[in-house]
This record gives sequence, structure tokens and C-alpha cells, in this order.
Amino acid sequence: MQSIPKQISEYINMGLSLDMVKKNRSVYGANEISSSKRIGFLHMLFGVVTEPMILLLISISIVYLLLGDRGEALLLLGSVIGIICITFYQEKKTETAISALRSLASPRTNVIRDGKIIRIEGKDVVYGDLLILNEGDRIPADAELLSDRLFSCDESLLTGESIPVNKGIGQLVYCGALVVGGEGVCRVIAVGNHTEIGKIGRKIADETVGKTLLELEVARLVRNLFLVAAGLCILLALYFGIVKSLWLQGLLSGLTLAIGLMPEELPLVMTIFFALGAYRLSTKNVLVRRSSIIETLGAATVLCSDKTGTITKNKMKVGKITTIDSEENLEKINEVSDLSKSILQIAYFASKHPSFDPMDIAITDCMNLFHQNGDLSLLSIKDFPLTPEQLTMIRVLKEENEYSCYAKGSPEAVFELCQLDSDHLKYWTNKTNDLAKEGYRVLAVAKSKIPLKNIPEERNAAQYEIYGLLSFLDPIREIVPSAVKTAYESGIRVIMITGDYPETAKNIAKQIGLKNSNLVYTGKEFTNLEDQEFKKVLKECNVFSRVSPEDKWKLVRFLKSEGEIVAMTGDGVNDAPALRTANIGVAMGERGTDVAREAADIVLLDDSFSSILESVRIGRQIFDNLKKALGYLIGVHIPIVGITFLPILLNWPVVVLSAIHIVFMEMVIDPTCTIVFEKEDAEFDLMRRKPRVSSEPLLDKELFITSLIQGAFSLTSVVSTYWLTHMFLNHDSNNQVVSTASFVTLVFSNLFLILANRSLHESMWSRMRIRNSMINIVFVGTITVLLLSIYLPGMNTLFRFVPLNFLQFSSAILVAFIGVLFYDITKVSVSKWFRNV
Repeated sequence: MQSIPKQISEYINMGLSLDMVKKNRSVYGANEISSSKRIGFLHMLFGVVTEPMILLLISISIVYLLLGDRGEALLLLGSVIGIICITFYQEKKTETAISALRSLASPRTNVIRDGKIIRIEGKDVVYGDLLILNEGDRIPADAELLSDRLFSCDESLLTGESIPVNKGIGQLVYCGALVVGGEGVCRVIAVGNHTEIGKIGRKIADETVGKTLLELEVARLVRNLFLVAAGLCILLALYFGIVKSLWLQGLLSGLTLAIGLMPEELPLVMTIFFALGAYRLSTKNVLVRRSSIIETLGAATVLCSDKTGTITKNKMKVGKITTIDSEENLEKINEVSDLSKSILQIAYFASKHPSFDPMDIAITDCMNLFHQNGDLSLLSIKDFPLTPEQLTMIRVLKEENEYSCYAKGSPEAVFELCQLDSDHLKYWTNKTNDLAKEGYRVLAVAKSKIPLKNIPEERNAAQYEIYGLLSFLDPIREIVPSAVKTAYESGIRVIMITGDYPETAKNIAKQIGLKNSNLVYTGKEFTNLEDQEFKKVLKECNVFSRVSPEDKWKLVRFLKSEGEIVAMTGDGVNDAPALRTANIGVAMGERGTDVAREAADIVLLDDSFSSILESVRIGRQIFDNLKKALGYLIGVHIPIVGITFLPILLNWPVVVLSAIHIVFMEMVIDPTCTIVFEKEDAEFDLMRRKPRVSSEPLLDKELFITSLIQGAFSLTSVVSTYWLTHMFLNHDSNNQVVSTASFVTLVFSNLFLILANRSLHESMWSRMRIRNSMINIVFVGTITVLLLSIYLPGMNTLFRFVPLNFLQFSSAILVAFIGVLFYDITKVSVSKWFRNV
């Protein structure tokens, strides 16, 4: 309990009683933000398990169980459990964002209850409570100001404005705002979900996070391949059963064919690519909250950026000092004149210390920059504070036995205080207007002309002389202009969305190099436009000012409806709905709020624009390498399916592959797709390409055709070795020699296809100059295991192989190389054709 200050004594009996507190809490609820959406555990589990990708993995696990391979089955079932856990984690992200809002909305605060001032948790505030707010307090609920003494607060969390807002009696103060000046008594009018922050929280909760483009495409692809595999499995089983009356053999052959056809590596490849990509980004100061979002960022076409705290530093800074004779731009000089130092000194003495006001802090920082020290021994004797009627701050300091008045405030108020003549008034007014148009916020600085013998009783008791103007700005981050240039080179459009004034937004847009920077629309202007008119505006306008949180959210949704892949950056509570709605939400880590970070997909730990572009580069690289892996996957499965299916269908004398051989092939395919292609460096023109069209599939026409071609060449190589060995090189007529030689060709064909798939457009020879250490590991490991399976007694019995002589072994390798060589030549030609179409 605290003592009762005089200025609030008249309100001491207006507080709630304990009975009213209980009643209001039951009627209006607690001061906590909660989500109305609750999804039951079983409902969530059913939704996850019925996903095509999960069904595919479960089906493959059953296949391996039927074949008696429990190890592989358990491995796949383990991956199913892992995917389910990851999905559950994503569902909990919304609740985490709401928890961050709860923390923000629950600071400790002073309230009047039962005629006493008590300090309570913000969550215990109820509707109708009387709050006592002082400088430095975080407001715990929306309230109406009943009494104030120069009350001002920083609402940048909600509005994006970096400038404090002065509040008067009858005006609203909002939950989450910070009191930066004065004192006030206010009545709570909204708590919990009914506050402005609460409404934002509900919007976050109700906004669903959809699957990424790649997740949808892969799910569709594996579903279709699953249907094809199941169909062929049934057809082969029916063929054996009906034509040959070998139902068991038919079932086993069908299952073997299904194993060879179903790309169970694809979900694993995608998971590992994104996990390693997220790790790589973490080394670049980028925290990825949902790893699959990296691919979507690589496809981004529009980057919508909040200004305050994202493009700018959200920290006021003295930009210019203007005197009667000169103007000094502090951005371009290392030292200021003595007159400018005097102006800073006067402004310093006219300010409170310590202060929460951003301009007072900026003045102190500027003095420190130029090695000036305010003489704190000169204590203020009397203050004439800033009021709505008198927009000047005057402090009276005692200097020896005399008194001097130091003043700062709005230029108009200082001009009036100094009683300027018409010529000087015109000069200073024009200077102020010019600075305002450049995006500065301007304060005038003055001092009493002659020392006073006595302490003045009113602010106008002294004669004042104007010394000059201090211009403040929220400076842009140094990296932003180059980052914007890189974005344009990458085909990414940049849009700035801010709650600031149009002239300020226009000036910032010019500084960072935005296109059409002179064209600015306010939230009110574009809200009143018809949809067709707004579409035209949206195609040209890259700067939107005076934008509310609702406007940001609407703008992002409209861009998405036009087919754009939208990345939205932000750091405040007001950005959270737009971050949640955008295809990629990018939050600032240093200055960002918990709410923004929890609502976002990516958090920039260093708040650097360059990190966004690094994310784009890695996203594009991952997608590029995924295409290479997918092309390889399809290509290597074609000969596996073909050499399994053809001997059975055409009654060839030798069956090349059985289930154990396919398991061996998986040992080559899995590490190749994950380790080798994930490690592949980006191609030289990666960041000079336009973003891929959102409708462009991972498996496009070019990739599909080249995959079929490489698969056909590989199958031809295996069949060629089959007949070459059977007809000419198998002198002992041993069927196992044919089977072993064919398998050697299949393995080496896969290894050579790794080299051919390192680039989708260049030949494998040109790509040889770029080192990939994983290739050596895969080659050495695969060849070692192959040699052991052929020549090591016991192991070759397990694989049903026999040792090959030098001619048989080398012929098998040569045929594989020739087949891949023909594919590499064909691939380059096909790529050129598609680029010219």
C-alpha cells in the first residue's frame, strides 16, 4: 500500500470495492488474452495421420513388415512419429503467440481500491479499475484518462509511430503502451480480449497457417506415385495369379515392384534439406521457426516492410542543427560549430534528466557524440512544463547569483515566446516547413537574453532569444539501401508500409531507393478505393503511410489474392496479424516484441535487411537442389522398376533384382539425395533469376522430361549389359553372372547420374570445377560395399552374387558411363530448347 499524493486525493474514493472487483471480473472476464479456437487431441491426430505423405510412409512400413524387414519398417514408422510430433509443435505456435501477448498485457500497476492505493499484477486488473500511471509504467489495459499532468506515451508497439503521443483528459490510453512523460489517473474501459492488443491476439489465433507450396506439391506428388505403385502392384499380382496361378509369387513380385517405385526417400529428402537449410541460416543470424518456409521465401515476389524499427532504427537522432546563418547536417560532418554546440547545450538544460522522452535521449546522445558534458551541478530551480496550451518546456537554472531560462518546444510556440518580428518569423517558419517536408521533426531552442535577479513566476517573465532549430529523425539502417538494390536485382518488389506521415514516408523511400518513391497512398485513401482502382494503385505504389494494423493485414491479403508470394517484416504488436497472414512472416529479433516473433516464421536475430536476402538466396538454393534431387530420384527409380518388371513380363531367363537388391540400391539413393545434393553450391546466376512463378511445380515439364530421359538411358544401359553378358561374356552360362553384371551397371549408372544431376542446365564436365566433398564419400563408400558384396564370401551368398572377371566388371562400368554420357549431352540440349521456347 502506498501514500496518497495530493493530485489524486480527489479520486481516492472513486476506486472499486473488493465486491465490485469480483463482480466485474465475472461479468467482463480476467485481463488475459485467450484463444477461442481449441482443437482436440484426437481431432488433430486424425488430421495428421490421414495426410497422404503419412499414409505413404505407413504403407511402405507395412510392405517391409510383410517382407520380414522389421528394421526398415521400424525406421519408417519412427519417421512417421517424428512428422506427427513436428505437426503438433506447429499447432502449438498460435498458443505460444497468445502467451506472449498475455505477458505483454500483464505488467505490475498501481490501482485504487477500497480507498487505498495498492500495486497488483496486470492480469488482476478488472473493468472499471482506477489506474495510477507514472513515467516508465507499461499500461496494463485500455483506459480513459480522467486526470493528467503532461501525460504522454509511446504507442509504437501498436501504431508503428516512433514519436510519443500527448494525451489529454477524456482520451484513451492503450494496453501495452509505455508512459514516457507525466502522470495520470484513468478508468479501465476494456480488459483481456476486448483491448486493442487482445483483438490483435484473437486475429492471430483465428488466422490459419497454410502449408507451403512445396509441402502441398510433394504431398500431391507422392500421393499420385503411391496410386501408380499400388495399381502396378495389383496388376502384377493379378497377372501372376490369373495367367500362371502363382498368387504368392505374384504378391511378392508386386510388392517388390511397389518398393522399387514408391519414392519413400522424397519426404526424408525434403525434411533433411530444410533442417540443414535452417541450420545454415542460423549461422547467418536467421532463426527459422518453421523450416519448410525457407522454400517459400526463396519464391517470394513481394517484400512488405514496416518502416519503424525495421527500415529505421526506432531511435530518435539529431539530424540537423539550423542557425540564422547556417545549417549543419550531422550525418555528413565529424565536428560542429561552437554555435551548434551552444544550441545543444541549451536544449540539454531545457530537458529533464533522466528522461524517457526519445528526443531528450537523442539530445544527450548527440552531446556525447561531440564530447560535450552537461553540467549537472546546474540544478533546475523551477520548471515551466510543456502543456497542451503552452508547447514549450522551460527550466530555470541558477548560475552563480543569477537565473537563466532555457527553453525548447514546438517552433511556433518558441517563435511566439521570443516575440519575433515579421522578417525573422517568416525566415524561421520557412526553415521549419522545409525541414518538415524532408521528414524531420523540429524543435526550436531559445534562452533568456539577460540573466534574471529573481526566480521568474511565469514563463513569459523573461525576454527570450531564439538560437536555432534541432531537427530529429528516425535514421534508416545503413544496410537497407544495398539490400533493396539486391532485392530488385533478384526480381523482388519492395513495399514500405508505415503508420508515419506521408512526407516522412516519401523521404525514407527516396533514401533507401524504392521505385516510385514519390507516389504515396494513405490507409484512408486506399480503403476508400474500389477493388479495380486499388488493383491499379497496388501495381505502381510502393509506399503506404498512415496505415493501421487492419490496413496492413488487408493489404497483405490483397497481394496474396493477386498471386503474389508475400514476405512481411515487422517488429511490433501491430505487425503480428500481417506477419501471420503473409506467406512468410519475418520478425526482428533485437527490437521485435515477443508477439511479433511468435507470430512470424523467420526471426532476424540481427535485424539486418541483408539477412532477409541471405534467406532468399538459401531458399532458392534449396529449391534448386531439391529439383536436382527429385530429377535424380525419378531417374534412378525407372531402371529399378524396369529391370524388376521386364524379366517377369517378358519371361527372360534371369531375374536381376529381388527385394534385397532394392534395399541395397536404397543405400545408394538415400545418402545421394540428402548429403550430396544438399551440399551442392548455388549456381552462378541464382540471385539474378526472377522468382519462380507460384504455379510452377517442383516437377515441371523440363525436369519431368529430363528425368524420364535419364531413367530411359540408365535402363537401356542395364538391359544392354544384361544381353551383352548373357550372349557374349557368360561363358559358363551362369545366370548369377548376368544378374551380378547387370547390378554393377545399375549401381555405376546411379553414381554417374549424381555427376550429371549436379546442374540442371550445365554439362557435368563444366560442373566438375566446383568441389563437393560429399561426392567422394558416396562414391568410395558405395563402390566398397559393392565390391564386398561381390567378392567377399558369405556376403555374396547373401546377395546371390558371384565374382566377375575383369572384362565382365569393366564392361558393366563402361556401358553405364556411355549411357549417362548420352543423357548429359541430351540434357543440355533439352535445357536450351526449353529456355528458347
